[in-house]
Amino acid sequence: MSNSGLNNIKEWGWSCKTMGRKNIMKEDVVPKEVSEHVVAQQITPDYILELYEKSKKLRGKKKQALLDVAERLSKNVGKWLVEKQ
Repeated sequence: MSNSGLNNIKEWGWSCKTMGRKNIMKEDVVPKEVSEHVVAQQITPDYILELYEKSKKLRGKKKQALLDVAERLSKNVGKWLVEKQ
């Protein structure tokens, strides 16, 4: 592993000292066009099955909407659902 200093980042936030060099700030690492989001749920086969089970208790348009969501998510297993802040 290279000695970039990134493996010395403290859990105290984004700013850190790296082996006597200047601080690495969030702005130095994260692109400016990235906005903040909250990770809501990883899309797993179990989560999709859970949605199908919930849809069994629903009727009409709500049931079909939940089935459509489950089908769409099934094509993205392993990815994450995120909520924009």
